Amino acid sequence: MNMKYKALLVLGLLFGGHCYNLYRKSELSIPEVKTYEIKDRITGNTHVFYKEPKLKKNILYCQRDQENKVVWVHWHVNQTPEYTYTVDSYENYLERTWVEQHYGYRIAP
Repeated sequence: MNMKYKALLVLGLLFGGHCYNLYRKSELSIPEVKTYEIKDRITGNTHVFYKEPKLKKNILYCQRDQENKVVWVHWHVNQTPEYTYTVDSYENYLERTWVEQHYGYRIAP
């Protein structure tokens, strides 16, 4: 074996040992995954999402049903609750016209 390869092997072992030592001594913990449970105003079903819907229309992945859902947020200014949600399937949303997709539509129970 050439001297060049021996030197590369030693440097590789030192670098690998250094990385292992950093990994072993790190105090990083696994980040906590936040989930948001949203109750549908029409059907009363509860859906679980990783993201909180903040816009008027959100397309989010439901963890409970394992599919995409369209979440419509209805804001109630100076009232309690401040907002309510209606949830529709993504397939039903795709069948709607452009105007209905952007401005909302009635969701049948």
